[in-house]
Amino acid sequence: MLTVKILRGLDSIEDLDGRVAVVKDASEFYDVYENDVKILSVRKDLNVLEILADLGFDYAVFADFDLDVDEYETLKSLIRKVKSAKDSERCGAIAIFLGFVKKISDGKEVVRLEFERFDELYWQRVREIEEQMKRYEGVVDVKIYHRVGTLRPGEDIMYVIVMGESRKSVYKPLEECVELIKGKLPIWKKEVYKNGAIWVHDKHRR
Repeated sequence: MLTVKILRGLDSIEDLDGRVAVVKDASEFYDVYENDVKILSVRKDLNVLEILADLGFDYAVFADFDLDVDEYETLKSLIRKVKSAKDSERCGAIAIFLGFVKKISDGKEVVRLEFERFDELYWQRVREIEEQMKRYEGVVDVKIYHRVGTLRPGEDIMYVIVMGESRKSVYKPLEECVELIKGKLPIWKKEVYKNGAIWVHDKHRR
């Protein structure tokens, strides 16, 4: 997972274990450095976190400016991780679920979704579900990633990756995994429309 940190004053990156990208604000671009060497410039209309996650960085350190994100994964970064898992050499199939923000919900036009989570319990539940799915015969690795914060129509919400020995070993655990996420993860979703908003769990009670 790409972990986001803000570098301030005398903060040091020397104790960070893994690949570290230092991102500096350069007018119309973000300049990215690795080991004090500039490796690329990213236009500000592009998602610099997505690019760094896809490139395999473990940390994105932002020099003296804020970014309202704590961690970031992409579909590509998750697939790379499951393919490097122990016993991956006996695998030949990956099943993927990708949930994204719909534009129309119950006949209303969605402006954005807002997700909140209870961090202390969230990661524990994620690991429990991943380990439960690995008990299926033929399943070698499972990864779950759910975004929080504000997401707009078309943006990705959630990735579920199940890797196994064959295609027959990944379909059922993928479906069950998605249902467990819906029922057990401490995540709350607000749908914001042009003419109002509602927390989704409240809507389902009506």
